[in-house]
Amino acid sequence: MKPSPTDTNTLPHRWRNLLPLTGLTRTQIQTVYAMAQQRLPPLPGRPWALPLPVRVLLVLIHLRTNLTTRALAALFHTSQSTVDRVIHHLVPVLAQALQPNPAAGTGPWIIDGTLIPVHDQSITAISKNYRRSVNTQIIICAHRRRVLIAGRCWPGNRNDVIVARHTVAQLLNDHVVLGDGGYRGITTITTPRRDHTGRIVRDEQYRAHRRIRARVEHVIARLKDWQILRQCRRRGDAINHSLQIVAGLWNLKAPIQFKNSDNFVIGGAYPARAAGVRHACWLDKHSMDLLAGNRAVLDSAGNNE
Repeated sequence: MKPSPTDTNTLPHRWRNLLPLTGLTRTQIQTVYAMAQQRLPPLPGRPWALPLPVRVLLVLIHLRTNLTTRALAALFHTSQSTVDRVIHHLVPVLAQALQPNPAAGTGPWIIDGTLIPVHDQSITAISKNYRRSVNTQIIICAHRRRVLIAGRCWPGNRNDVIVARHTVAQLLNDHVVLGDGGYRGITTITTPRRDHTGRIVRDEQYRAHRRIRARVEHVIARLKDWQILRQCRRRGDAINHSLQIVAGLWNLKAPIQFKNSDNFVIGGAYPARAAGVRHACWLDKHSMDLLAGNRAVLDSAGNNE
């Protein structure tokens, strides 16, 4: 389908009351719209019933709320088939436009896996959450909390180390990557140190490792504010495309939420209330060494056997 003759660069006024449903600011929505517009060449065929800004808004609401196509059709005063065509057409385009860039990461990376319930039984398996799910690996930048890599989804009954080895391990070379004990065996991932019996040594280095690693769990929890990652009803590559879009949307929001997060205060048992530091975080020397990528500390803390 070719662009509608009613396409404009601004969202028509009648749809602006739906902006809060996206979880984004108007500036962020304009950024997404500009990305989509650059990647949509004119195509022959019947014009779209909805202008491009409205179609982008529809997809963003679909990802944030996970409403059914029937509910979206009622919300946008169009047919259910039109909603389905818009989602099917725009989701791959936005996935390509918003895909995270690993080169944007500074400092060490943190990796963790998460399960996403998906209805498509051809790509899922019953996992530890007793639902048919997929397993995906999320890698973030430890400093800025931006998602750098969102790995391709595998069946949910696969262990994190198996999924990581086949999806993201080849991208981890020449980077300091922190992970939990489930990634033991991947030499490029620094896991908690173990003793001669194979048990994790729960010393100060372990506690520092755990404090830093918690950031990826917080980011994954925020990614699941987009309800499409809590129960995806679409088939095929829809979950992979949706994951890339959500990761890109989070990266648009992250600089605002964590703009002062690099102001760390060393020492103290509680988060510091330093003057001029809004997001101060208590970090001891071990944590600061991990964040700085201190190779000696990483070599002594990891079990890269």
